[in-house]
This record gives sequence, structure tokens and C-alpha cells, in this order.
Amino acid sequence: MKSGLVYPKAHLWLIIPFILTIAGFYMSYWSIFTEAPWRQHMHGLTATVWYLLLILQPWLIHNKPPLYHKKFGVVALFIAGGVVFSAFQVMPHQVVNTFLPDILKYGFSFADICALTGFSIAVILGVLNARDYDKHPRWMISTVFWVLLPATARLLYFPLLAAYDGNPPITYIQAVYICFTAGHIPLLYLMYLDYKKQKKIYTSYAFTFIGVAFYTFAIAPMGKWQWWIDFCHAVIGKGM
Repeated sequence: MKSGLVYPKAHLWLIIPFILTIAGFYMSYWSIFTEAPWRQHMHGLTATVWYLLLILQPWLIHNKPPLYHKKFGVVALFIAGGVVFSAFQVMPHQVVNTFLPDILKYGFSFADICALTGFSIAVILGVLNARDYDKHPRWMISTVFWVLLPATARLLYFPLLAAYDGNPPITYIQAVYICFTAGHIPLLYLMYLDYKKQKKIYTSYAFTFIGVAFYTFAIAPMGKWQWWIDFCHAVIGKGM
């Protein structure tokens, strides 16, 4: 029954992270679209389609017969798989990039693996709870927070890099910390609303908050640990 559904305006709110993501990757992808390699197109386009479906799905369930939501849900499942698969095609090139500092090559490789794992778990549990009108939308919304940080960090740092002629007042990792804090205020607010209305905190949001916090603050140390650097070259870098 549609009366039991939550987040009737979720499609409108989800437009915000979509715009942030497009803007965040403008300089590194959209502005060089015709020059980007195929692996970047695979990841960029599947991620874009995923976001669009994530916006469309809550609108469909509130405004159209459930059949439409189910059909597009099947498409979204395959697109989500494409997002993860294509991301792993990009990672080896990141590891062997000689122009990137270690914290970006190795620390963010660890963060990417964590983010893709969390994203995948959220999608799978969203599907498994498809008939639960409380759990399903929360798992699907949580997927946004797993993958939002790379876009928002770029959106903050790259303009500063240009404005300060290559010497911004903060480092990239500091930009990541700032964006983690700002980006998770909405997540904390959603958790607060659930507790206020239902006296419970949903596993989807708690798992996402803890998981993203973990990989965010693990970036710096993982970028320096030799065992992880060796693993990146021996395993991830071999994927080229």
C-alpha cells in the first residue's frame, strides 16, 4: 500500500547530490568528455545513470503503479553492477599514476574499495528488503553517501587550487575531512528524524555513517603503510 511509503519528496532532495556529483567531476571528466578513455566513460556514464534512476524511482513509487518501479529497479540493479565493475577498471591506472602523491594513489585506492563495498552492500540489502517500505528506501538512499565524497572533495578543492594559483590554504585531505563533515549532516538529520518519530535508528544509516567515517579517516595512514602500497602494486596495479 502506498500509504505506508516514506519520503514522498525524496526525488527532489536526491537532485542535490546529483548536481554536486556532476559539478565535482566536471573538471576531471565532463570538461574533457571527448578525450576521456573508455574506462572513464564506463564509470562516469553508469554512475550518472544510477543517480538518475535513484531520483526516478521514489517518484515512480509515489506517482505510478508499482510495476514501473519494479521494472526500473531491475535495470538499476544491473547499472549498480556496472558502477562497481567500471570503478575497478579505473583503479589500476590510479595506482600506477606517477604524478599523484602516495596519499592519493594508495590512500584513495583503499577508500575506493571500502566505498564500493559499502555501496554494493547497501544495494543488495535494498533489494532484499524491497517489500519493506521502511528499510528499502533507506538502504537505497544510503548508497548516495557511500560515493558522494570524491565528488564533493573535488568540488571544494579544485576551485581553491585555481583561485590560489596552485597553493590553496588547505590540502586535499583536509578538503576531504571538511566534505565528510558537511556531507553527513543530512545523514545525521535523517537518523534524528527516525529516532524522533519511531524511536529507532535504522541499520542502513548507522552502517553508512560508521563505514564512510572509517574509510575517510583511514585514507591518510593507508597512503603511507608499506604493506598496503605493496599490495596495491602487486594486486590492484596488475589489473591494467
